[in-house]
Amino acid sequence: MATKYVLAALAAVFLVAVGVRLARGGANDPATRTWLLIAAIFTTIAAWLQWHTS
Repeated sequence: MATKYVLAALAAVFLVAVGVRLARGGANDPATRTWLLIAAIFTTIAAWLQWHTS
């Protein structure tokens, strides 16, 4: 499986984790911000790979 698809799927998983944490009221929680940062990094890398390896 191509790395760009794996990273895109993991970014979606991390975004769902952020949504779950926000639904539980953890907006100011450091873990929520960490999950959001990881999701943003994975999304950026996956998008870059999609653009440069197409």
